[in-house]
Amino acid sequence: MNSRERVLASIAHQKPDRVPIYLWLTPTLSERLQRERGVEDFETYLGMDIRFAGYCSLGEELDFSAYTGHFHPDTAVDDWGCGAYPVGYYHFTKAQCPLERAISIGEIRDYPFPRREPDVAGIRCQVENIQARGLLACSQYECGTFEQGHALMGMEGLLTSMYTAPDMVELLFERISDIKARIAAAYVEAGVDMLWIGDDIGIQTGPVMDPAMWRGLLLPHLAKIIAAAREVRPDIPVAYHSCGSIGFAVEGLIEAGVDVLQSIQPEANDPAKLKREYGDQLAFWGGVGSQSTMSSGTAAEVENEVRNLIETVGDGGGLICSPAHFIEPESPLENIDAFIEAVERYGR
Repeated sequence: MNSRERVLASIAHQKPDRVPIYLWLTPTLSERLQRERGVEDFETYLGMDIRFAGYCSLGEELDFSAYTGHFHPDTAVDDWGCGAYPVGYYHFTKAQCPLERAISIGEIRDYPFPRREPDVAGIRCQVENIQARGLLACSQYECGTFEQGHALMGMEGLLTSMYTAPDMVELLFERISDIKARIAAAYVEAGVDMLWIGDDIGIQTGPVMDPAMWRGLLLPHLAKIIAAAREVRPDIPVAYHSCGSIGFAVEGLIEAGVDVLQSIQPEANDPAKLKREYGDQLAFWGGVGSQSTMSSGTAAEVENEVRNLIETVGDGGGLICSPAHFIEPESPLENIDAFIEAVERYGR
């Protein structure tokens, strides 16, 4: 099997020739890998099976000046008017939110949301290049309605307004999900093998919000985005990312049309339990502790965690073996070696 065939087989709950892999490295760590080992392309060096096509820029020059006057002078502003500036610690940035002072429906109605259609042709060129190398072409991660909402309003402002101004928030979510639906459809039209969307709806110990509120306010917008993608291609696999503890949401995600649950952070979830309960309906992508084992464990502990994940979650297919999130800068390179070697040893 080539990489593309390997990933497609696994997410279709078939046993591949080897468990597919992907690893995210923080910029600091990838630079160290390049410096210490002379590696120019760490994805090829580590034998990763997935590449990403995007960013799906809407390519529109909008005037956000009425909303960005309070931003830090070093802020970079994106297509939505949301900003971030570096705070000098590895890959972290501080968010700047254009609607953090919004209190009325009128302010949402008047905001200059992106209007142009995504660049399908540009994405298609990337997809074709990836697939020509035998790799799986996944869309770049596209954050969902909740993450885009708090990028616009700020986390505190959005969560508070979900209780105090639900009509305003519903209009915000409607505007966001309309655009996200167009972006999702564009990725599928461009030929990606898998659509990757999501929202961080979990914290380490439970949900970010009342699960009933998530189901009532946010799940319908996720379903709308997935439905738009499946109008283009009914069988497109959809991967959904969330950090944290998300057991409360899994059944709703399945109802909305999610096929692959991404992250399955082991510090906050039991990956083997998720496989037992939902393995006939979901594939899983992640499962190795980037907070714990990859950053502070020994090579032997990494090997043991990867082996256990493959023997449980990977049983019969349905696993893309990966750290749950970025491998942090302090992580020993030997732990990356141990991860790759363990997949080779136990994943066939």
